[in-house]
Amino acid sequence: MKKIFVVDDEIVVREGIRNCIDWVKEGFIYCGDAPDGEIALPLIEKHQPDIVITDIKMPFMDGLEISRILRKKMPQTKIIILSGHDEFEYAQEAIRIDINDYCLKPLSASELLDILNRVSLQIDHEEMERKRVLELQSQANQSVTMSRDKFLMELCEGSYSTSSAIEKASKLGINLIANHYFVLILEDEQNHMDSIRSIITADFISFKRKTNEHVFIIRGVTKSQLEETIINIKQSITPSRSQAIGIGSIKDRIQEISQSFTEAYDQKYQHVKYTSFQFKDAIPELPLQMNKKELQHFLKFGNTVEIQTFCEEYIATHTRMVKETPFWSYYVLIEFTNTTIEFVKEINPQNTAILTQFKSIEWKSGNNKGQIIDYMVELLEIVIKHRDLSQSKNYPLIEKAKDYIKNNYHNPELSLQMVANVVNISPSYFSHLFSQETGQTLKEYLTTVRIEKAKELLLTTSEKTYEIALKVGYNDSHYFCNMFKKLTGFTTKKFKNQGKITMY
Repeated sequence: MKKIFVVDDEIVVREGIRNCIDWVKEGFIYCGDAPDGEIALPLIEKHQPDIVITDIKMPFMDGLEISRILRKKMPQTKIIILSGHDEFEYAQEAIRIDINDYCLKPLSASELLDILNRVSLQIDHEEMERKRVLELQSQANQSVTMSRDKFLMELCEGSYSTSSAIEKASKLGINLIANHYFVLILEDEQNHMDSIRSIITADFISFKRKTNEHVFIIRGVTKSQLEETIINIKQSITPSRSQAIGIGSIKDRIQEISQSFTEAYDQKYQHVKYTSFQFKDAIPELPLQMNKKELQHFLKFGNTVEIQTFCEEYIATHTRMVKETPFWSYYVLIEFTNTTIEFVKEINPQNTAILTQFKSIEWKSGNNKGQIIDYMVELLEIVIKHRDLSQSKNYPLIEKAKDYIKNNYHNPELSLQMVANVVNISPSYFSHLFSQETGQTLKEYLTTVRIEKAKELLLTTSEKTYEIALKVGYNDSHYFCNMFKKLTGFTTKKFKNQGKITMY
């Protein structure tokens, strides 16, 4: 119910308003009254009424003066002026103050109720609008947070070149530039994140990877500063069943953040598994990263006939670890499964049915090499079949050509003929095939790869334009500059200068 407060120097008027309406029945609360503005102000501040009804002409502080004060101090409060003066200047001033209603005495109870109900509806409408705006702001903030966390996770996964990472970070308001970095991953079931943040003395960016797991990308000006931070973290945080920690090594480049993340993830995973299984033996040294490229290449180009052999060879190097370390099989399978899921999402993000198929694959926990291989074979059979159905028959050829270009873009002699030879197709047919499958000519794709690499070098090195041109495959620096401006809209100098502004 809305609260009403009355200000009028005539006691008869105040009592008349107070007594002529059954306030509770009509949906209001009569919270008080006063004979002038000066006495009214402290009472209004105390009772916080929704609507103030005030006379204009009063001693000490009149209605217009108290209205001006209320507009500044309590802008949400609605003001209704009652006046015995039908004079234009009063009404004009009331409009300037943004009074909600201006009416002349005498006023019947029904007329006053009509005005109060109208103003009450206005209050309800404004409240709904405020809630809607707050909800939209909350959704916008949530969207920004999700975009920010998604970017930081992709950065940790190594999905960005240096230049594209800097550009994306700038758009999200993240200062990514530093001399050195390392990644800290902390899983804390009891959620002591505030105290943990106070332990980290260096500058950092953080995001939640899952409910109780936080990732910190910690930045520093000097390597010794970060080494000191790592020592401080290790001394202050003792891993336990409810708190697992992983710390990656210090890196010098943005693209190496993903390496530090992998190291931190492996270290944290190692702790989680050993505390979960209650192993008492010393923890053996784990490799920093399994060879993802080998599996990723097979996912792109392998066929069903080769799956069994591939899985046997893939697991062969880990046989000793599977036998000696009880949880090693879990580690191998999680990494293997995650890599295949990443591949599936890349080729067809909309298809969630295949992930359901993954869950249906049974694997009996243990260290039996045959069981591990059987699981991998079944998983790859699903993925390769899905890939072949999702992609055209030319997909492996196109991917092979793209990989070759990415590894040889720096060669100024790189040509359609050379790429066609790699995939063993005639140049004219391959040119048509590449355009049909990618929507770009081979030359356009090669130019895009070269210019993206040039952008990265411009932002991360002090090399001259002609040196960068040579490094990305252009013997003619003038031609390179023209192509750069055509694709980016900037000269190399302007792009580099803008990059520096963004960095600092």
